[in-house]
Amino acid sequence: MKCLIIAAGRGSGLSSRGDSKPLISLLGVSLIERVILTAQESGLTDFYVVTGY
Repeated sequence: MKCLIIAAGRGSGLSSRGDSKPLISLLGVSLIERVILTAQESGLTDFYVVTGY
């Protein structure tokens, strides 16, 4: 099954934490990695990430 992850945007609300919002670490795991791991637990296998804004 396919999964679309929308990681677009400037991330201006979190700009003080880093350059890229999806790569910000939370408890040692990046936000994008958390999304992917959770989706995999649900049986999703194909991932598409939208990065433009």
